[in-house]
Amino acid sequence: MEQEEPEPIEEYVPGVASGRHYMARLCHFPDGPWYIDVIHVESLPPLHDSDRTWPTRDEAVQAADKLVADLGH
Repeated sequence: MEQEEPEPIEEYVPGVASGRHYMARLCHFPDGPWYIDVIHVESLPPLHDSDRTWPTRDEAVQAADKLVADLGH
């Protein structure tokens, strides 16, 4: 009997960075690091940043803020 892979836990986090409103979908597996699945920014195509992980939710939220803020530069 095959053991099923656990589903990632998803959390949607709204934010504003550099005047842009966004909604980030953060994911993690139980007892695992957090990663950014996708960030939806108003008037822009979705951003993906699944290459990196962060040990805490707060650090992943800060990374999402930084990704959106960096769009203005």
